[in-house]
Amino acid sequence: MNLKADDLKKIRFFESYTDKQLVTLVSMSSVKEFKVKEILFEQYDELSEVYVLLEGSLSLGISLAKEKRIHLGTIEEGQLFSWSAVFSPFISTAWVMAVTPAKVISIDAKKLNEEMEVDCDFGFKTMSKIAQTISHRLSDTRFQLMNQMML
Repeated sequence: MNLKADDLKKIRFFESYTDKQLVTLVSMSSVKEFKVKEILFEQYDELSEVYVLLEGSLSLGISLAKEKRIHLGTIEEGQLFSWSAVFSPFISTAWVMAVTPAKVISIDAKKLNEEMEVDCDFGFKTMSKIAQTISHRLSDTRFQLMNQMML
């Protein structure tokens, strides 16, 4: 699938970007496909790409001692994940697995960081969206961990 700026306009995550910024995003992006039960990345993996879910359903969670996995939430279409790829040391704080066949937009994190330094408006929009994502993940994590403690 060849990605175009018009394709991004239909996705919630990209709503506030200008046409020029969308063209820039397309130039640093590709589409990847994953099969059911395929692991996109594990907790503590080094990340070089930021993802936005296009189609399908993904499970996000953390690993605990003795190989126990805790599901923290489901990533919905249009949501960003793997935000750790933007921040040093670029290490994943969770694992992500495809629950259904899935398509994601893969954005080169190094190029994304470079563009955020050049275009302050682009950087502000992107960092605001990442901050919102982190805030939601923290709330989801707190909720799931409280549920686990009550079992």
